[in-house]
Amino acid sequence: MPDWNALDDAYGSAATVGAMLEELDAGTGEVDWDVLWSHLCHQSTVYSASLQALPYLLRAALNAVPAQRIEPLVLAGAIVSHADSAPVQVPGHPQLLPLLQDCTAQTLREVAQDDLPDATFLHLLQAHLAFGGERVWSRALAGVLEGELSGVCPACQTDLYIVIDPPQAFVTHEEWIGGGAVRTAVIDAAAGDPASAAERWLLEMARAHRDGFVDTLRLLFGSSRCTQCEAPFELREAVRLSG
Repeated sequence: MPDWNALDDAYGSAATVGAMLEELDAGTGEVDWDVLWSHLCHQSTVYSASLQALPYLLRAALNAVPAQRIEPLVLAGAIVSHADSAPVQVPGHPQLLPLLQDCTAQTLREVAQDDLPDATFLHLLQAHLAFGGERVWSRALAGVLEGELSGVCPACQTDLYIVIDPPQAFVTHEEWIGGGAVRTAVIDAAAGDPASAAERWLLEMARAHRDGFVDTLRLLFGSSRCTQCEAPFELREAVRLSG
């Protein structure tokens, strides 16, 4: 058992969240996932207690029916994708990430065909990518649900809005919401299969379970140009630079 008093979470000492995780492990308490999120991954910040929580989240997922695995897997995925160190390592748990990824893959197979909300599906995809070490779409993929992702021009370091909200698909460095005239650059969708294994897997999952996301993914994997300096860039690199 970790020394939770010696670990930190979003509110300081991890004693409270440690007690919650011990109850989760023992199956003796009702889990408030919103509270766990606020302690362990508040605004995508990861703490020393967050990493120690990962084995608890894995066990919670392994001991649950498919629909109840989603919360622990998505929280674990967020912790791994936003951790400062990569790959994430927890002493005494050398197979932690492969086991989390296997559990996520099995859960996707079992629940993706159900009446699963798009947001939940995308967050499970993000978690699977995170456990495999991918560091771009494991953080940013779900941004397509809001129609906008943040980017940074690789050439001039200007902050960019990447808008993928069909029928709109463009890049701009100017505030575009509100209807005012702004300079935009068209996003050119990727042709063919991506070179990245992670991106090929995402396309396969979309074709199998959410065909409506295929065109969106091809835009994400595409290219555009900066409206500030005119330099061309790959969207994935601009998203990576935005953190």
